[in-house]
Amino acid sequence: MEKGRGANEKNLFLMLFSIMMACSFHIQPADAAVTKDEKKTTMTMTEDQVGFFMADSTNVNYYPTWLYYKFTIFNAEGCTLKIKLQRITLTGHAITLSEKEFTGNHLHLSAADKVSGTPHRNHFLDITKVSGCGDVGITGFYGFEHEMPDYSS
Repeated sequence: MEKGRGANEKNLFLMLFSIMMACSFHIQPADAAVTKDEKKTTMTMTEDQVGFFMADSTNVNYYPTWLYYKFTIFNAEGCTLKIKLQRITLTGHAITLSEKEFTGNHLHLSAADKVSGTPHRNHFLDITKVSGCGDVGITGFYGFEHEMPDYSS
């Protein structure tokens, strides 16, 4: 019986020692800072299609990237707009990452989307009138968000 008691004390000592060692390590938190590279636009869309080229040239370290837009759409009663976020390949082809349709007016930047993009690559925002549209007013923002490591912690 003495032999079993010593083994239990040894296991208890090793367990307590392991817990104390684990608690003594200081692991710094992994924080990230989000930066925005956005453009503001205000326009009256008189043509059937309009697009914006989006060059992700500020992200030279290839940090995770999101493309987004937030628009207010007005004078669009009975009108449907199709908005696409696309990546432009090296050969010039457009790969659609997201496609949404918005019908009617959308106030307070409610016509919005956000998708993961390809870091340090070219993208395109395409807006097309689908049906029932006259001159449509669009105002808002589009651009990139980058998640950069924050080493200041």
